[in-house]
Amino acid sequence: IGTILAAIAVFFFLGSLRQTLIIVMAIPLATFTAIILMKVLGLSINIFSLGGLALGVGIVVDNSIVMLENIAGRISVGTFQETSLQESPSQETSVQKIAAKASQEVESALIASTATNLVAVLPFLLIGGLFSLLFRELIITISLAIAASLLLALTVVPMLSSRLLRIKWSSKVGKLPLLQFFNTQLNAATNNYLALLKTVLRYRILVVGMAVIILGTGSWWMFDRLPQEILPPINTGQVRLFARFPPGTNLATNKQVMEEVDKILLQQPETEYVFTSTGGFLFAGNISENLLRSSSTITLKPNSDLEAFVSRVNKLFKELNLVDIRLRLSPGEVRGLTLNNSPVRAGIDVVLQGKDPTVLAAAGNKVLKTLDEQATLARFRPDTDSQEPEIQIKPQWERLADLGLSLQDLGRTVQTAINGSTPTQLQRDERLVDIRVQVNERSRQNLSQLAQLPLLANNNLIQLKDIADVEIGEAPKTIQRINQRATFIIAGDVTEGEKLSDALAEVQAILADIDLPPEVSFLPSYAATSNQQIQNSLATLGGLAVFLVFVVMAVQYNSLIDPLVIIFTVPLALAGGIFGLYISQTAVGATVLVGAVLLVGIVVNNAIVMVEFANQLHQEQNLSRHTAILKASAARLRPILMTTITTVLGMFPLALGMGEGSEFLQPLGVVVFAGLAFATLLTLFIIPCFYILLHG
Repeated sequence: IGTILAAIAVFFFLGSLRQTLIIVMAIPLATFTAIILMKVLGLSINIFSLGGLALGVGIVVDNSIVMLENIAGRISVGTFQETSLQESPSQETSVQKIAAKASQEVESALIASTATNLVAVLPFLLIGGLFSLLFRELIITISLAIAASLLLALTVVPMLSSRLLRIKWSSKVGKLPLLQFFNTQLNAATNNYLALLKTVLRYRILVVGMAVIILGTGSWWMFDRLPQEILPPINTGQVRLFARFPPGTNLATNKQVMEEVDKILLQQPETEYVFTSTGGFLFAGNISENLLRSSSTITLKPNSDLEAFVSRVNKLFKELNLVDIRLRLSPGEVRGLTLNNSPVRAGIDVVLQGKDPTVLAAAGNKVLKTLDEQATLARFRPDTDSQEPEIQIKPQWERLADLGLSLQDLGRTVQTAINGSTPTQLQRDERLVDIRVQVNERSRQNLSQLAQLPLLANNNLIQLKDIADVEIGEAPKTIQRINQRATFIIAGDVTEGEKLSDALAEVQAILADIDLPPEVSFLPSYAATSNQQIQNSLATLGGLAVFLVFVVMAVQYNSLIDPLVIIFTVPLALAGGIFGLYISQTAVGATVLVGAVLLVGIVVNNAIVMVEFANQLHQEQNLSRHTAILKASAARLRPILMTTITTVLGMFPLALGMGEGSEFLQPLGVVVFAGLAFATLLTLFIIPCFYILLHG
């Protein structure tokens, strides 16, 4: 869809089938080149590499557009209509020379703009860590496509232009009323833009000052009100159910409850099928037996709303009035895809730590009850099982010593009775069969029978009760520690339609009013810490990207003034990106960070094309800086609009979140879409102002 939209935009601007063909050819060629290089580098096809290819659709045509526009302008003497040159050897040579010379004029600008695109993403590959691990394939894929687009623009586009633009036959599509109307309006817009630019340049200091104040304060105000997240959720098409039962629950009760749960799940119109494990968990070849746990994986029909399904079914579960049974339904997640270092796999974590397990458990249950009663933006559950009854055998140490028995002797006897032991094997043909020795199951069904287990001591038979106390006790199912200290962990999931940042703020406010025993304390939230790290990384990676882009341009131009002029497009783009996030209420997370850094490399392209041409006019025609930037702005308006519109339209499907799995990269598309569109409009006026001010 992005390719088709970009092709339509190019066709309207050029009004020529053959020129549109030359431009659109860059998309599959660059994509195929990127795929070949992906194979060479050992990359795979996944949501990140596919996202990189999708992002590249609008970007890869930029270099080709600038190249073709300059060549076509030279050949047709400033017009973009079909050429009908007489075919002759001399004319062919003339067209080839014009194409070669025209391509050399923009070669430097194309290399500079592509280099800025590539170096802007270097910080992700240099700093390592989770960001690099997650987005490495996306960054590499889009970089490969951009590098391929430069190669195509410097070779294939001039070659095709020199051949196709000299063909005598013409399709006459440029004379269609719609295209003629578009071309007329574009010429009128160019004239109006030039007149307005002259006025803006007259008050350039005032314009720059107003832009800084309005954009600066507006962006600060909007960014402070944006929701935050770590990673956007991905619609996997599945929902996970976890059931937790109170101590003492047997398999029959567990199964009965899960059968009722299955009935509710299967009655939902979105449900495709349900896979339920009762009395434990099943994942791949691993089985975990636990009478107090059950789980279900619900696969929904395509294009189902996971959040709406979860919200509706959770309400139905509450109507069952299950005492002390917790049923938690949540959207399925991509395994291993997380930026949160929390010990629980949840969006929010509350961790209490203390010395006394009893006091810690009481405090944890108090906090959990308070969160259940007061929290509205998230659902909470304990991440630990309640204490379970168990048979405890407590040795009488003096009696053991008198009889010459050790703890190992006692342990082996009990283990043999309950689980059995294998003292030998029986050979049958070529097979060895274990011989398991075990007390009859009927002889170990209650405490009194277990207490009568026989042991051999000094050639005399004694019973287990003679040397140990056998009684019923309680013990935790699992023991959780962080830094060698016991913890009570509460996990939370953000409710449908709410944002992580709002939920974290609500939790902090609730916890601040809870009184804990002196020996119990809260640990810093892992989710909140990870969220804050992302916000800090935005400034670090963004600043490093801007610095590298500036260095590359300084080397390219052997000057500091022009790179400084060009780099002023970055804050304009970031202001536009923040505006887009605010309007769409898209949360700031890791994918927004990647989009912002990509935007830094992309947005400077328009300014590079404009400043490069202004410098050529200043040097070759000895024009003043003021006159040169006016002429360059008017001459480069069409290619700037073309490259921006094709890139924006190429990003449009991604920004809308079209296609399953695309919601993960949607925030990235929103940032680039809004930032580039906003920055281009301002670049056309602000960059000429900076150009004159700094060169003056």
